[in-house]
Amino acid sequence: MIIEDLRLQAVSDIIDFSPEKDKELQEIVEQAYTVTNMPYAVISLSRNESAYLKLKNGVIEKSISRHLSFCLHVILHNGVLTINDTLLDERFTGNPMVCEDPGIRFFAGVPLITKNGEKIGALYVMDFKPGTLNNHQQMALKLLSNQVVKILEFKAIAKLLVKKQTELKEQKKLNNEANIRLRSFFESSTNFQVLLGKHGEIIDFNRSAYNFIRMVHKAKLLRGDQLIKYLEPEFVTTFIRLYNQALDGQRAFIEGSTDYEELGLIWWEATFETARNDQNAIIGVSYLIRNVTEQKLKEQKIITQNASLLKIAHIQAHEFRAPLTSIMGLMGLIKEHDYNAPKEYLELLEQAVETLDVTIRHIVGNIDHTVNQQFVYGNR
Repeated sequence: MIIEDLRLQAVSDIIDFSPEKDKELQEIVEQAYTVTNMPYAVISLSRNESAYLKLKNGVIEKSISRHLSFCLHVILHNGVLTINDTLLDERFTGNPMVCEDPGIRFFAGVPLITKNGEKIGALYVMDFKPGTLNNHQQMALKLLSNQVVKILEFKAIAKLLVKKQTELKEQKKLNNEANIRLRSFFESSTNFQVLLGKHGEIIDFNRSAYNFIRMVHKAKLLRGDQLIKYLEPEFVTTFIRLYNQALDGQRAFIEGSTDYEELGLIWWEATFETARNDQNAIIGVSYLIRNVTEQKLKEQKIITQNASLLKIAHIQAHEFRAPLTSIMGLMGLIKEHDYNAPKEYLELLEQAVETLDVTIRHIVGNIDHTVNQQFVYGNR
C-alpha cells in the first residue's frame, strides 16, 4: 500500500506537464522504434486505475484501464518484457487492444524506474504482426528507458524549483512588507530605542536615538558601535548589570534623571527587553528609554502644592484658635447671665465673629492662589 502511494505520488509529480510536446522525449520515441525496427513506440505513464499513453508514433493518445494496458504487465516485470505473439499469451486473452482495434500482436517494453525505485510507467514498442527483439535491441530499449526517466525527473524538479522560487518571492514580498511596517513603527516612535547584540554592539536604532546622540554627544550613531561609550560614567555599572540580566532572558527596568547641559534635566524610564529571533534564540537586548520629564514635573508640582496646602492649614489653624477662644469665652459668660448678656459682651462677640470671618477669607484666598498657580504651570 505504501509503495503504491509513493508510486502514485511520483507519477503525480511527473504527469502534470505535457511530455508529448517535449522535443527530447519525441526524439527518444523515434530512437526506440528505429532501433527495434518497429512501427510504433510508446511512453506510457500509469496513474491510479488508468494508463496514460503520452508519446507515440502513429498511435492515437488515449487513457485506458490499467488492467487492459500493456504498461501494467511491464511494471510488474523487472527487465525487458517481450511478447512475441499476444494471441498465444493467456495474459492478453480478451484484451481489446489485441482482439479489437488496433490489434496488437507483438509487444516489448521496459519499466520506467525512478531513483527512488518507483515504477511510474513504461517505454515499449509494438507491431501488428508477431516479432522478436535481439539482445542489442533489448539493451538499447533499457538505455532509452533510463533516459526517459532522467528527462521526466528533470522536468518535474525544474517545475518544482519554479514553484518554490515563486513561493520564495511571495514570502520575500510578505517579509519585506512586514519589515516596512515594523520599520515604520520603529522609526515613528518618539522613544530612544536601540537593538544591542550579545557583546553590547549596536545592531539597529531608530531615528529618535540617532537624533539624540547627534544632539547631545555631537556624534553620528553607527551600527557596530558600543553604546556604552555614550552613557554617563556613573550609569555604566548599572547599565551593564541590567543588560546582562536581559541577556539572560529577564526583563529589567530602571528610572532616573540626567542633567544635560543643553537639554537641561531630563527624567527618564529605561527598559531592557530580551531580543529573540524566529527560532526563539536570544540574539541581544532591546534597550528603550522613555522621556518622562513632563510627567515628573507635574508630579513634583502636585507634591509642592500639597505641601503648601498643608503648611497653610498648619499655620492658620493657630489663627483660628484666637477668635474661636474669644467666641467660646463670651458664650460662656452669656450663658451665666441666662442669655441676658450686657451690650458690651455682645459687641465683643461681634468683633470675634468678624475676626474669624476675615481669617477664613484669608485662608481661602491663599488656597485659591496656590491652586491657580498649579493650574497655570501645569498647562505650560
